[in-house]
Amino acid sequence: MTVMNVKGHERLASALEETLHRATSELAELRAAVRDTADEPAGLTVRELAERFNISEAAVLEFVRTAGEVLGERTLSVPAARRAALLAASGQAWQGELGPLLTSAQVRELLGDVSRQRVDELLRARRLIGLRDTSGRRRFPAFQFHDGRPLESLVAAHWLLADASVSEWTAASWCVSPDEGLGGKSPAQWASDAGSPERLATIARQDAARLAQ
Repeated sequence: MTVMNVKGHERLASALEETLHRATSELAELRAAVRDTADEPAGLTVRELAERFNISEAAVLEFVRTAGEVLGERTLSVPAARRAALLAASGQAWQGELGPLLTSAQVRELLGDVSRQRVDELLRARRLIGLRDTSGRRRFPAFQFHDGRPLESLVAAHWLLADASVSEWTAASWCVSPDEGLGGKSPAQWASDAGSPERLATIARQDAARLAQ
């Protein structure tokens, strides 16, 4: 696989930033045009805003409502709003790329109603893939499980990459990216199909070494 595959999150963040910047510029131009053609300044309605940027009205309203509840009497600056939108969109896009992300409670149930301490032990022992989100909570990619158990070779390969050269999120992206060294399968598919753990570990070490250069 290429370096670009395992660094997809960098392209994603850049694309999101570019899209938000373009959207903000277009909105400013539209509002300027409206002011030029009317006696009173006119803003977009929620429906118009939602349709223009392909976001549901409910999502727009919920964003504003939640921000208002948290801020109270304080105002929300434009830079802060942009950052909040970028973080939300990035998280949604990551979930689209990685598939379902389970909560700690869901993982505990999946593993047989184990304790929170047991999940922590598995994380420290590098026997689970846990990704910390922007709020500091752990999210667990569902792709690491097969028949309710962690795919040991996949989890080990993920941490080989993450501990050596890249972020946990990038290593998770590597897990679901097709790799020529695995016959075109992703590491997750390879492990799920009971492919050679030694081969998977070799590919992980090679990619980690290349990315570390």
